[in-house]
Amino acid sequence: MKKIILLSFFVILTTFPAFSQYQIITGGWIYDTETKAFKKNSAIYLVNGLFGTGSENITNWQVKKLSDDDYILPGLIDLHAHYRVSYEGKAYDDTVAMPKIFLANGVTSTFPAGEIEPEKMWDLQRKIDTGQMPGPRILHSGPYFGTAAADWSPDISESQIRQRVDEWAGRGAYGFKAKGVNAEQLQVLIDQAHKHGLTVTGHLNSGYRNSVNPQEAIEMGIDRVEHFLGGRLLADSVDAYQSLKSLDSSDPRLDEIIQLYIDNGVYFDATLATYGAIGMVDSPIFFDFAIENEYFTPFTREIIRSKSASAFNELCALIYPVKQQTLKRFYDAGGLITVGTDRPLLLDNYLGGGIGGFFIHREMAAMVEIGIPAGEVIYLATQQNAEALGIADKAGSISPGKWADMMIIRGNPIEDINRTRSVHTVVKAGKFYSSHDLKNAAKGKLGPRE
Repeated sequence: MKKIILLSFFVILTTFPAFSQYQIITGGWIYDTETKAFKKNSAIYLVNGLFGTGSENITNWQVKKLSDDDYILPGLIDLHAHYRVSYEGKAYDDTVAMPKIFLANGVTSTFPAGEIEPEKMWDLQRKIDTGQMPGPRILHSGPYFGTAAADWSPDISESQIRQRVDEWAGRGAYGFKAKGVNAEQLQVLIDQAHKHGLTVTGHLNSGYRNSVNPQEAIEMGIDRVEHFLGGRLLADSVDAYQSLKSLDSSDPRLDEIIQLYIDNGVYFDATLATYGAIGMVDSPIFFDFAIENEYFTPFTREIIRSKSASAFNELCALIYPVKQQTLKRFYDAGGLITVGTDRPLLLDNYLGGGIGGFFIHREMAAMVEIGIPAGEVIYLATQQNAEALGIADKAGSISPGKWADMMIIRGNPIEDINRTRSVHTVVKAGKFYSSHDLKNAAKGKLGPRE
């Protein structure tokens, strides 16, 4: 039986051409974002990198048939997709291994949520778009706005912030990320970004030491918030991490901040699983399903092997159950949730196991574990993420006119969300990729070499 399944994998992957302008994909099951369930796939039309209708005046379609065990999902969108690697105080964006790892895992679009080397990331996009190398779509965030950016000045003026927004918006950024800003700076950022029709998200805090509490940011008009719900539950006498560890998720004040999100249509990206990984929580969710150690350079493997648990790892172990409970409350109340991974490779402050591209599957599993239905979680990682970034007309569902981005897995993930990890084929802009080949091309290349 195992030989038959493996042969089926081989036939599907080898019979798909690398790229053809006009293709029809039949068979298997397709995820429907309206019903949040799978239905029999009669035909998916791929036309010049977009999903078609079948009514196009084309005579040279290439027809490919999937097996009944194949399940087709829209390409995943990671709205907190770091390419960052840091070691000995130096940081850079990895453009060698991470693009392949993201794409291999069905992540066809990434919002970097703060680029360490924006010029390098723009160059990466050009190489991907021109077919020089494989990778997901880079939905640029441009540089951080705040002290997380190396070139940020504490004395930056309002006009300089507006010029910074104008520059990166003009270059094609899809939105911006604030981290380490004060209230006045964040207000200017939001105002100027909205003039360009772009969204703003933020890694905010409790209000401690002139930081911005998410509640303040929502009142300013921020579009999305990362990590912490905020509100009066976060005491401004300590930072958000310290406040979270003892937060009571049954406190009625949590309802206040949740309702503020809902009333203002603000999305919350909990980056839930990363706190479990940093906390080294013993759970099947964090099982290494891909032998991820193989993707690191030998030098990086030695660095990781030498790491021991830090105070931050211990703190995140306390924070994780609190975040589980608050996210479930947020979901039950009808809050808008997005999906992001937040997995930079910080070798000076080790964040536990799990590489970005693989990690979106853990994030989805962590959401299912707290009681969000699997069909809903898939919707969040595709259509809702597209809506949150303002690209729902281009991505998020397998619909005519949208980018021809999708992933093909084995088995129904609504029955078991861990089946999303079985990606064998990824389609981006109508081009087919073998997940296996992409992974092999990335092995041994992530992290510093010496």
